[in-house]
Amino acid sequence: MIFGRKKSAQDTDDDIDTEIVDELDDDEVDADEDYDDAEDDEDYDDDDDDEVWEEELDEWALLDRSQDWREDGPFDYDEVDLSDDDIDRENLGALIVTPEVGQRLKLVASGDPEEITSLVVENGPASGMQVSVLAAPTTANFLAEVRQELIEASEKGKSIELVEGPFGTEVRRIVAMEDGKGREVYAPVRDWLIAGPRWVLKVTLTGKAALDHHQTGAAADLEEFVRNIIVRRGDVAMVPGSVVPLTPVTD
Repeated sequence: MIFGRKKSAQDTDDDIDTEIVDELDDDEVDADEDYDDAEDDEDYDDDDDDEVWEEELDEWALLDRSQDWREDGPFDYDEVDLSDDDIDRENLGALIVTPEVGQRLKLVASGDPEEITSLVVENGPASGMQVSVLAAPTTANFLAEVRQELIEASEKGKSIELVEGPFGTEVRRIVAMEDGKGREVYAPVRDWLIAGPRWVLKVTLTGKAALDHHQTGAAADLEEFVRNIIVRRGDVAMVPGSVVPLTPVTD
């Protein structure tokens, strides 16, 4: 982590290659596609903080609530002070990120090429992750709802495991995807769901990072990237679970 809440960052050097690509077809990419657009802003994000009694929560929901998993990041925009920040960050609107040297960024668009829905981070030739921001209400059980929808969206009969990860409950899955020759193969992925103020950060690790369960190699670099993320969700009312679009800002 290169900074903390309400603290300025220190110097770093970044080598960034950013491009926009079409929507990825892999199973781990589109677990968010079934949400509808908001018809009436007043019907959403109503700050209805429903109390959820601990005895009604399963062990994974209790794990998510057991501590502040974001103490070392990722951060909400209102939690940090960037006024004197001289880090060369990438401003993607809803995401402000700080890649390390050698990490390559790609922006993934939906069916509308002008609507960017997620960020792909390539960490070397055989490891990466996809990051998107979901709008969230203030209800305590929303993270568990997103996790359940993610599990249900996975192909039936494939391996699904819940474990404790660096950001609370981690989902480990085997998903179908195409290899470089267009053949269907099955590969492991890891999902991190991280709750912030009216947002959930959805992170899916692939390649070597999906196998680095001890966070000692490829996954450690991507975890550091995630902890340095700043989320700027904005005040626009959105359907809970819908993707907050990314809007790259160029100086």
